[in-house]
Amino acid sequence: MERPGQPLRLGVGICALDEEVGLGRLLPRLMGEGLDRADVVVVADGGSADRSREVARENGALLLDGTRGRGPQLVATAERLLEEGVEVLLFLHADSLPGDGALAVVRSAFSDPQLVAAGMKQRVDAAGRVFRWIERAADGRVRRGMVFGDSALSVRAPDYLAVGGFEPLPLFEDVELSDRLRRRGPIRLLEEAEILVCARRWEQEGVLRCTLRNWILRALHRLGVAPRHLARLYRPFRRGATG
Repeated sequence: MERPGQPLRLGVGICALDEEVGLGRLLPRLMGEGLDRADVVVVADGGSADRSREVARENGALLLDGTRGRGPQLVATAERLLEEGVEVLLFLHADSLPGDGALAVVRSAFSDPQLVAAGMKQRVDAAGRVFRWIERAADGRVRRGMVFGDSALSVRAPDYLAVGGFEPLPLFEDVELSDRLRRRGPIRLLEEAEILVCARRWEQEGVLRCTLRNWILRALHRLGVAPRHLARLYRPFRRGATG
């Protein structure tokens, strides 16, 4: 329950698989000071072979061990955050990094009782005109009410529950949730909250290949192809402990 006159209680959910480097950078950032910090951080680890679990514990996160697959991991992190009494849920990729002041901006945005959900302004951690285009495309999606995982979805807890939350899907769990959230109420791009997005997948697989594959998969999803079938065409990205 929201507490009038008091800062909203903010919880962060993170899915991890071999993300010790990313978690080692992200978690200390989330344990900041004042309003620019998380009250609770939950990390769902999918069976990492590196030190991801140890890094999570060392940095004060609550660890959910053994949950595999991004959809089930998101379901589990949200359930634990709600058990901890958070009022706003923020979901981050383990290799992302919110800019200075971003968490305070999220808290402030949800002081508007009409706001259902929000996304942050993307900045891809790579030089090149194509990455600036990717950033603009992602921000445009958020303005239209579609918040993918790499745009740092934040959502008010009662609205998350009202639409049924994440589904334990192997792919497009973020799309399915965004569809339901934007039918419920306003979704906003937080122009003053920046999220630094890792470029490793684009760099390793190729920007054109990644982009075309994602477009095709989203089109097939819109045509009604089940995520469990589409997941066979989407190679899981096991990041490892380097880079």
